[in-house]
Amino acid sequence: MIPITAAEAMAMMSECFMEPVERLTPELSRESIPGWDSMGALMLIAEIDERFQIELSADESRTMKHVSDVLAFLAKHGALAG
Repeated sequence: MIPITAAEAMAMMSECFMEPVERLTPELSRESIPGWDSMGALMLIAEIDERFQIELSADESRTMKHVSDVLAFLAKHGALAG
């Protein structure tokens, strides 16, 4: 697995949540992102699995309340550079 940068992670989330990347910040809450609904969460789960072969469970996904939680998950599993 080749780790991605935070900017690349933001771009990935932008695609999953259909949200402009320039709007995403680590402190942005899930409630502030209309596309981070059940479908967006499934897109994120599938993307993380496909790109990194890391399983993000639906239960674990539901505990993520901010963009920073996704970044922390990626970092914890060695998928985020730096």
